[in-house]
Amino acid sequence: MDNINVTLKLYGGLDKYINDYNYEKGTTLRLDSNETIIDILKKLGIPKHRITLVMVGDKIIGLDYVVKNDDLIKIFSHIGGG
Repeated sequence: MDNINVTLKLYGGLDKYINDYNYEKGTTLRLDSNETIIDILKKLGIPKHRITLVMVGDKIIGLDYVVKNDDLIKIFSHIGGG
C-alpha cells in the first residue's frame, strides 16, 4: 500500500486535537492511499458530530472521500454564538 501526504487545516476550535498545530500552514499527515476523511478524524480523535463542513481545495466533500496525495483538506466545526 502506498503512502501519501495531505495538508490538514482545522477551524472552529478543532486545532486542540493536534499538539503544536500551525494555524498558518496547518499540519501535514502521512496516510495510506486508501484512507478517508472519517479515518483521519478517528486517528486524530476528532468526534464526527463536531464536523459541519469538509472541503478539498474549494470543493465540499463527504466524510467518505478517499484522500489523494497533496490534497489540502479543510475541516470546519460548529461555530457557537448568539
